[in-house]
Amino acid sequence: MSHWQNECGRPLSSDSWLEAHHQAKLPERKNFVKLIAERAPRRVVDLGCGPGLWLELCADVLRKDCEIFGFDSDERALETARDRARDWAQSNRFETLDVEAKSNEMPEADVFLAFNVFPYVSDPISLLENIRSKLRPGGCLIVRQYDGALLRMGPMSDQDRKLIDKSLMDSVIGSGQFKHYDLDRVFHTIASSSYPSKSIDFEVYQRVAPYPPEFRNYFFNTMQWTRKYLSDEAKDRLDRWLEVRAKDAPTSPPSYFMEVDLVAWLS
Repeated sequence: MSHWQNECGRPLSSDSWLEAHHQAKLPERKNFVKLIAERAPRRVVDLGCGPGLWLELCADVLRKDCEIFGFDSDERALETARDRARDWAQSNRFETLDVEAKSNEMPEADVFLAFNVFPYVSDPISLLENIRSKLRPGGCLIVRQYDGALLRMGPMSDQDRKLIDKSLMDSVIGSGQFKHYDLDRVFHTIASSSYPSKSIDFEVYQRVAPYPPEFRNYFFNTMQWTRKYLSDEAKDRLDRWLEVRAKDAPTSPPSYFMEVDLVAWLS
């Protein structure tokens, strides 16, 4: 199986990586879904729901009569989501759907979630407009999008950072599997869309050593993913940095990790 693909041979993150990512950011994500619940939606649709991690948090705070729909192209992830949703108070459905090719099959909703789906979409402006046609009165689309260029750990020398960043970018872009550096395209798409109301912001996720246990799994998974695609020289530089900075010991020198997500509310 290619390093670029998940357990089902698709260019998507594995369920185990998504779970580690989710646990590392749980406090921030719980706060975010409270903002969704404040809108009191009667139907929420997650486009690219994966194993249902975000929707599980939504189910904890949404009204009991809210309908929850999850769509994804990965049937294995949907099976996990269905198992996860067995005890939810809300009615829920998880179905396979190519949201770009068959957006006309999406149900109407009060809230659509599009979290990190645009790297897999060839025509994002058409998808945004099709979602708008499915919004109920007063409804909104919420977009979250990471960008590989906005992930940073340190402190690190300028020479090491330049070598590692360039090696990773050349490898990822050269793979042609997905858009790891897609924030500018997504920002432009949102800004030029026909939605009358657009709120675009950026959310910073950060941790400073000593790192909490729930973060360390995500951190080391991310580092291992990164080093797979580095040149030998860049890999050696990263390994040396990890050896010095990433030890879980009182004597380890200080280090940090941060990344930035675009967050947009469109209505």
